[in-house]
Amino acid sequence: MEPAVDLLAGLAGRGRALELGIGTGRIALPLARRGVPVHGIDLSRAMVARLRAKPGGDAVSVTIGDFATIRVDGPFSLVYLVFNTINNLTTQDAQVGCFRNAAAHLEPGGCFVIAVGVPELRRLPPGQNAVPFHISPEQWAFDIHDTATQAMSSNYVTVTGGPASTPRPRSATCDRPSWT
Repeated sequence: MEPAVDLLAGLAGRGRALELGIGTGRIALPLARRGVPVHGIDLSRAMVARLRAKPGGDAVSVTIGDFATIRVDGPFSLVYLVFNTINNLTTQDAQVGCFRNAAAHLEPGGCFVIAVGVPELRRLPPGQNAVPFHISPEQWAFDIHDTATQAMSSNYVTVTGGPASTPRPRSATCDRPSWT
């Protein structure tokens, strides 16, 4: 996380930063502690409540709304969304709207930063759609890719009642928890 904050602080310079999808403030709070005024936009009141409960959370201003469309008072030297947040916009129109919204908030010469993971689809053998990222006797974790829709879900299986050596697809799975 520190390298991301270092980069963003450098790009913000002496200006203001706008985080799209601020969530619990994982990036905004350390950025604000470095003296960068941060404003955030998030649709989830629950996530923003978690931000507010953290030390310094009351010092970061937040607007509740859709970060692809809502406008706040600017301009900003930096607009950013990190940790795959762009993937919350599931249509091309929404993603284009987000880019337009970011541009509308930027001052001349400002920066728009997106951090997103690119799935390692070349690791998929022909006909397969799952890529494991953790295998142990007690837990399996794997991503399932739908290459046609470009959707992905992360799944975790916890083995109870003793170790196992072969994943059983019918075991309980759940979506990857949000890290924001």
